[in-house]
Amino acid sequence: MSESTHDLDGGHTGGAAPLSFDLAAAWLRHAEGDRAAFLSRFALILAEALPNHAEVQRLRHGLFRKTEEIVGVCVAFDNETYAMRLKDGQHLATEVEKKVKGVVLSTREVDPHTWMTGLMTHVRERTEKARAMSELLAGL
Repeated sequence: MSESTHDLDGGHTGGAAPLSFDLAAAWLRHAEGDRAAFLSRFALILAEALPNHAEVQRLRHGLFRKTEEIVGVCVAFDNETYAMRLKDGQHLATEVEKKVKGVVLSTREVDPHTWMTGLMTHVRERTEKARAMSELLAGL
């Protein structure tokens, strides 16, 4: 089994360590530079790193020569879904959906830092649960 070469949380491997200011600022600068290219790359990294949770949204153009662009990505967990979309071809919109038993109760737009922090919290929680399960199975 191969490991992903992408470190989504900037090297934080355990606990609930906050996203560093430097990492968040670098992420935001990169996102503001070329939003479409950033979204495409980020969506593919998420899809590779979290294949059971991430869904890349694509838009196809053309009749004879098909072109495709990535216009969004959603990362779904049990009670929340994190969505990043390209609005008007220029602006990144980051939203969080709250849901209970599959029913969406609310959708709110949040700033990119809050979005990334929430996403990373869920990833860390999943990682810790998987690590604990692995250690439990290894002890049998």
